[in-house]
Amino acid sequence: MGIIRAYISICFFLILSLSGFAQKTPDVHKINGNKYYLHVVEAGNTLYGISKIYNLGIEAIENSNPILKEEGLKVNQTLLIPVTSENKKDLGAVIDQTSQFITHEAQVKETLYAISKNYNTTVAELLKVNDSIKVNGLKVGDQVRIPISKVDAKEKYTVTAQADSLKSHIILKGETFYSLSKLYNTTVDEIVKANPDVSMQEGMAIRIPGTRVVVKKDTLDRLMQTLPDLIEKHRPDSGKVLSIGLLLPLSPSFPDSANPSSFRINEAKRVALSFYRGFEFAIDSLAAKSGVSFDVSLFDVGQDTFVVAELIKKESLKDFDILVGPFYTDQFEMVADYTKSLGIPTICPIPKPSKILFKRPNAIKITPSESMQIDAIAELLAAKYRDSNLILVNSNKFQDVSNIEFFKSRYAQAINLPDTSSKEIIREMKLWDVNHETLAMRLGDSGSFVLFVPSTNKVFVTKLLGELYDLKFGSKGKFDFRVIGLEEWQRYENDLDVKQLHELHVTIPIVGYLDFFDYRVKSFFNHYYAMKGYEPERFTVIGFDLAHYIINQVAYNSEQWFAKPEQFQFSGVLMDYHFHRVLAESGIENQSIQLYEYKNYRLKEFAKWPIQETE
Repeated sequence: MGIIRAYISICFFLILSLSGFAQKTPDVHKINGNKYYLHVVEAGNTLYGISKIYNLGIEAIENSNPILKEEGLKVNQTLLIPVTSENKKDLGAVIDQTSQFITHEAQVKETLYAISKNYNTTVAELLKVNDSIKVNGLKVGDQVRIPISKVDAKEKYTVTAQADSLKSHIILKGETFYSLSKLYNTTVDEIVKANPDVSMQEGMAIRIPGTRVVVKKDTLDRLMQTLPDLIEKHRPDSGKVLSIGLLLPLSPSFPDSANPSSFRINEAKRVALSFYRGFEFAIDSLAAKSGVSFDVSLFDVGQDTFVVAELIKKESLKDFDILVGPFYTDQFEMVADYTKSLGIPTICPIPKPSKILFKRPNAIKITPSESMQIDAIAELLAAKYRDSNLILVNSNKFQDVSNIEFFKSRYAQAINLPDTSSKEIIREMKLWDVNHETLAMRLGDSGSFVLFVPSTNKVFVTKLLGELYDLKFGSKGKFDFRVIGLEEWQRYENDLDVKQLHELHVTIPIVGYLDFFDYRVKSFFNHYYAMKGYEPERFTVIGFDLAHYIINQVAYNSEQWFAKPEQFQFSGVLMDYHFHRVLAESGIENQSIQLYEYKNYRLKEFAKWPIQETE
């Protein structure tokens, strides 16, 4: 990699040091109609300690996990922890557990006596292993060590989890037994045997049979060749140096031992770190082949505009060829306004509204906005379903009005009709109330329909899918549906019935989806894991794609790209870039999206836009 400022190492040392202490509120997963937390068993865990973490009785955990009675507690098991009215409001105060101690965080108005009773031990036993509390008394936030050997519980519940000889893999969204079998060079049958009664739920730990994956050097070289658009034979002048500035929200803070929440790293910082790792990986692995040298500088700008204002005031940014970031809207607009007169391309790498491009011709937005996605769907429906039973479903919700009107306008343009004709060229179904009778009356006795539902209202979407599913199967095959929705639906996917999603052929646009059936994604993950020893995350791949794109354009189209970047396309591991400048004096936005269909109990690419159908 080129020159990187010295303060990067300090900044990342702090970030990585803190990440080990971060606590994450568990997500709720809906499995077989019931709601659960997922707990991945780690070394040192005991069933007694887990019950305290989730404020739940041991018997309830055993009933939800029959494997515990058969095999006992093992490292890498994923336990289903029932969500109850008690632990939904307040999880237990346990923050850590080892083979000898459970660590309990003292709560407001909590006494040492109350803690001792909660763990079926005595105050005397607690004082023996908590010297600071013995001297200073108990304070809110104190970390109270509970000796496992002294708690009044059955011995089998205080035995630590047994080691697992098999490798563990945390399931990502969209992964299947088949995709994992290909990733780890094993078979579906072997994975199923190693994981009896396990369903493919995002966040679960699954055991991988066989030894750790080892990739030979010649294999790595071949894997890298499968990445798209690698550097071609042409080489620019060898003396060329490109200066890139990364403005990311890292902001490490020194934790306060009296306040456990200070050890947490927020999501923006995690995304920034993941993005940086991917960007760095591309520079390290691809830049040398381009013939261009890169001088990459990293600025920690947090989320405050004051830091950005100081950088601008000190003219710290004026000599860069390209700037990436910041992540926050106010910061990005401030930087793009400053660099506009300097002609420095300023790239926004995360989802933001299109307004950040307005009157900023140097701004580049790599993630399509919701309006761009609706534009894509209008184009797709006009090209593929114009002559079908196409229906626009109107939720009559205020929050959906702008999406509905924008779609009508773009659909009319897609079939070369004026906006005023939109009511005449697409059938619209307004639903004040979603029920079986209303749908049957609107749709008739039978038929095959394509329904576009531009709604972000969770209640409406959930109810509509349920009624359509009942209508389809209640009619004994007289109805068939393809329901096209928005990317927003993924946010509440766990609350939607998986059978409904597949039987209704639900199709949604997704930006940057990790599809492990895609050879590019699989190759990248294999190579990255072999080089780094851990798996990349989604924003790692996004960072890699962006750096790869910059390397390509600077290597082959340098002058033309800086003048008109919208003229050049790019196909990455996770995202394709096909930029469009809507207004002459404004920035450019990526308009390339993929639509995915729930099919055969996985998300499968259905189509690309600009139109490029997938078999």
